[in-house]
Amino acid sequence: MFIKNVFLKNNNIKNYKKNIPRIYMKEKLKINETYFLSKDNMHYIQSVLRMKMQDIIEIFNDTNYIFFGKIIFLSVQIIKIKIFRNELRNIESPINIHLGQIISKNEKIDFIIQKSIEMGVNIITPLFSEYCNVQKKFFNVSHKIQRWNKIIISACQQCNRNIIPKIQNPKDILAWCQDAQENDMKIVFHPESHLTINQLNKFTKNIRIIIGPEGGLSKHEIKKIIEYGFTSIKLGPRILRTETAAIAAITALQIKFGDFII
Repeated sequence: MFIKNVFLKNNNIKNYKKNIPRIYMKEKLKINETYFLSKDNMHYIQSVLRMKMQDIIEIFNDTNYIFFGKIIFLSVQIIKIKIFRNELRNIESPINIHLGQIISKNEKIDFIIQKSIEMGVNIITPLFSEYCNVQKKFFNVSHKIQRWNKIIISACQQCNRNIIPKIQNPKDILAWCQDAQENDMKIVFHPESHLTINQLNKFTKNIRIIIGPEGGLSKHEIKKIIEYGFTSIKLGPRILRTETAAIAAITALQIKFGDFII
């Protein structure tokens, strides 16, 4: 059951927060103000959750605050909520990871985006490379970005992140490498490297990483990437699929420099 008003009167909302559904809203929310839900949120509230009048919703809106709203009007066409409380909740990682991911087929890139968001990545830039199995001329950028943003919001909704990570328009890999800031920690994961993450002693908050495609990066690309200041790192003795490599790399960085607890 969803939280009812009786819990709020007793100031017991903290004891029931795990049961409150979460939605994302773009609006700048204020306490005691009322808002209409979007069509997507209405569908989720009515068709998926089957919520009713007076039920409580937790809302995140790309800030470090969460908001609690009560359904005060519900019909087929309209759902209206009233914000009655907010709460500071910052669960962002102490490191900012910018993932440069070589584009792969739909299911794989969607999976990588979803899981990297759950693990704390802040920015994702899809990349084209020599051995990328997606052709630029057939790539619908606006459609893909729209789809990926929905995946990102859904992942934040699930994992309790309140700041929405950014996904940038796809770039050529070498052009993206040139954009890196001088003080970034820059890493390219490559199975022929001799260095490991544990051997990285220098720490900076901003980390830029490259995950290659199934066929790997070309020798020319690796040479140029290293010339642009990237350190070549290996994850282990086994060759990993691109989606596995992304998860393993982010996990290792969060354990070494971030907030993963082991």
